[in-house]
Amino acid sequence: MEPMGKRVCVAAVGSPVHPQMQRTAILKRLLSLLEDAGFEVDVIAEPVSSFDEAWAVRRKVLEVEDSLAILHLTGGTSKLAVEVAKWCNAPVTLVAHGENNSLPSSLEARARLERLGLDVEVKVVEPGVEVVEFRRREVDFEGCVAIIGEVSPRTFDVTCPAALAQRLNVRVRHVTQDELERYVEKHKGDAELFSDFLSKFKGEVGVPPQELQLSLALKEAISEIVKRAKCDAFTIDCFEVIKKIHATPCLAISLLFEEGILGVCEADVQAMACMMAIKSLAPPFMGNIAATGEDSLTLAHCTAAINLASSQSGVKLKSHFETGRGVAVDVPLKLGEATMIACDHRLKEAYVVECSVERSQLENKNMCRTQALVKLKTKPSKVLARWPGGHAVLAIRVSSAEAKRALKGKGFEVEEI
Repeated sequence: MEPMGKRVCVAAVGSPVHPQMQRTAILKRLLSLLEDAGFEVDVIAEPVSSFDEAWAVRRKVLEVEDSLAILHLTGGTSKLAVEVAKWCNAPVTLVAHGENNSLPSSLEARARLERLGLDVEVKVVEPGVEVVEFRRREVDFEGCVAIIGEVSPRTFDVTCPAALAQRLNVRVRHVTQDELERYVEKHKGDAELFSDFLSKFKGEVGVPPQELQLSLALKEAISEIVKRAKCDAFTIDCFEVIKKIHATPCLAISLLFEEGILGVCEADVQAMACMMAIKSLAPPFMGNIAATGEDSLTLAHCTAAINLASSQSGVKLKSHFETGRGVAVDVPLKLGEATMIACDHRLKEAYVVECSVERSQLENKNMCRTQALVKLKTKPSKVLARWPGGHAVLAIRVSSAEAKRALKGKGFEVEEI
């Protein structure tokens, strides 16, 4: 039987400033040292020397099961290592050697990754320096999240997909924009989607039929993709979808809640972590913190689960706020006790605010379509001073005590504001 920790996947990063022959020679030497130390090495990328190349290997990185070692062949590789590591479901070790500014680059990469919420190690590989093992994943994943669409590297410059894998113990998969478009094309001509939806929908339809048909095709595409990937949650970069497919994912997110699939827009990994932590308590609503009052905040977004509606007949389908196209959802949210939730970019500290939903469907034309006036039990200025982003997750009919228990159960340190 193979010794514990002796198999490792390897991705090498090297600066194009250094000659290719030099990078190749360093890679060969480091691989030889690892093999001499008894490791079974699987090289998945050699060497990555640009952001485009780092992006191109993300699928292979996502498939790594147990352990990933990123070899810093040269200096000037800290940012490249970050772009590789931020997609990894497995524990990451940064490997350096004593020449060509390899070690300082690995230390800088570790600092950058720690700021993204990842826990990584640095190891130095040299003749005579024993490398006992690399960090490995030793527990099974508890769920799966699909990242859908052609998200750019900058999308995850605050919190990255790998942080979800490490902190919430979920596997991350990526679905490309091309894949999404193929699935949408498959369902675009399905007239039954339109008639079936209208036969069950009790609310008001204020969008053109062709816009609704396309949004329903997008919903079916996402549903099929997520189920094929064996995921129970997804996040999607809305504006990339709007530009390429000319449909908004708002209605899809709203309807898929009822199928037990958690959807998050704007590729917001922080909101995803919070929503996954409390979804067993109530369907969560992610809203922009859009406005403040004397003792209140207004939350607004273009989607909410329809089963959060105080009245099914009160749900309205409208155009998307920023673009004026597609389908957005205006849900009359249930009133009463609620808890506002967010977490820091490292997915380690959570913040909760006791509140109540006082009014919904405010009909403000200059905000996203689902709107709620939330009365706080603390000053809005105090909340805004501590809040870690522009979104808030609202758990309706959930007490702060229940929310805190759920968040602590996922390993968050919780602060009530």
